[in-house]
Amino acid sequence: MRTPDAGTVEEVLKLAARAPSFGLVPPYRWRNGNECLELVTTRTDQTALLACGAVLHHVRVALSAMGWDCHVLRTTSADGRVASVHPRWELDAFSCEVASAAAISLRREDPRPFLADEVPNSALTWMLHAANAENCDMELVARRKGVLIRLTGHDWLSLGEAVSAVLLASTAWGLASQALLHEGEVLVRVGWQSPNAEPLPQSAR
Repeated sequence: MRTPDAGTVEEVLKLAARAPSFGLVPPYRWRNGNECLELVTTRTDQTALLACGAVLHHVRVALSAMGWDCHVLRTTSADGRVASVHPRWELDAFSCEVASAAAISLRREDPRPFLADEVPNSALTWMLHAANAENCDMELVARRKGVLIRLTGHDWLSLGEAVSAVLLASTAWGLASQALLHEGEVLVRVGWQSPNAEPLPQSAR
């Protein structure tokens, strides 16, 4: 079985480092396993697991864009491992997530007010499919100056993966977004930003 070379893995992890960390210094690290990448954390709180889920999804997307399918084992171990990613050559070309991978570098956390312009239902449907693909549900909470959506799932790791998927889907649509963890709920603001708004810098990693 073929596996990515060290250069490919380095590029994948550089791209994945753009994942949202929900206000935390990224609470995880990657280590080499047996022909796999292991995601390890020393924290088990909700916010840390959301961040782990988001970076896990980013790694999957980055691998896909480079032509690699992967099998993910989501298991908790005593040494802090929460998941292992096993890349497998090669991916069906029609399954490559090029648009999502391109959105990784474009996405910014945008806390600013959005325009009153309505978010298209087709964009919401795309985000819904993105959340469902991660075995999570998406609910529209409010529609005013953009939309506020709530994500629900069976565990915090998969919720983090769903947040990542929804953020990248909205970015691919050209929409601005902000992920929030509020009183135990996972929320995402999505809307149109003014074309005259100052571009936001990348967050430090």
